Amino acid sequence: MNPESVLALLASGALIAATGSIHCVGMCGGISSALTFAIPESRRHGTTLWLWQGILGLGRMTTYTVFGALAGVLGSQLLDLLPGPAMAVGLGLSGILMLLLALHLAGKGGLLAQLERFGQGVWRKLQPLTRKLLPLDHPVKAYLLGMLWGFLPCGLVYTSLALAATSGQPLTGAAIMAVFGAITVIPVATTGVIASRLQGFRSPGARKFAVILTTLLAGSFLFMAWKMASGGGHHMHQHASSQQAPMEYHDPQNQPHHQHH
Repeated sequence: MNPESVLALLASGALIAATGSIHCVGMCGGISSALTFAIPESRRHGTTLWLWQGILGLGRMTTYTVFGALAGVLGSQLLDLLPGPAMAVGLGLSGILMLLLALHLAGKGGLLAQLERFGQGVWRKLQPLTRKLLPLDHPVKAYLLGMLWGFLPCGLVYTSLALAATSGQPLTGAAIMAVFGAITVIPVATTGVIASRLQGFRSPGARKFAVILTTLLAGSFLFMAWKMASGGGHHMHQHASSQQAPMEYHDPQNQPHHQHH
């Protein structure tokens, strides 16, 4: 994969995270706020609280990064089975998933809701482990709890993992999810620090705004996929023509000819 394609995927992962930040606040903000009160009161003030929230976010980023690497490995196998340019197919699938995410944010349920229900089964098995890490009186416990938090079922994460899978490379997939996780850490950590000031992010108007942004992002993915598929097909046609050209070449030495003296 060329550097331009890698940068495009990383930028797309960043856009998904930025667009879905309102969703992150609505879904994970309550968890972040609750974990704030799991930190000893003496360490729950000023920059120290930001540090604790950062450690939790770093643990969550770690899980996302590992998932991204696994998605890249899986994507390398699946994309070989699909017709057309792999990058175009991947972006098209990501666009479709973003549309599903928009429906999910609008409360229409759908496929992502079913995936979240499947993920809830995994989360129920892991949730007892989180209780063993409370209270958060040591940075290692906060980091491990953040890693477990990364398993929480979330349609936005599943959409980003689909994008990571389109890379077909474990390192690129890991980088995409690391970028995604880093951007989502900011609003979630902020909610945990000053939750009472961020209630507006959970309003119906904010959710509608997130739906609009997600739909626009889905449209841009589908448009890029269409342009890439069209350009790829044209390029493949030119490449095929260039390969056929030598077959039509006839060596003059093999042709009957007459010499005139």
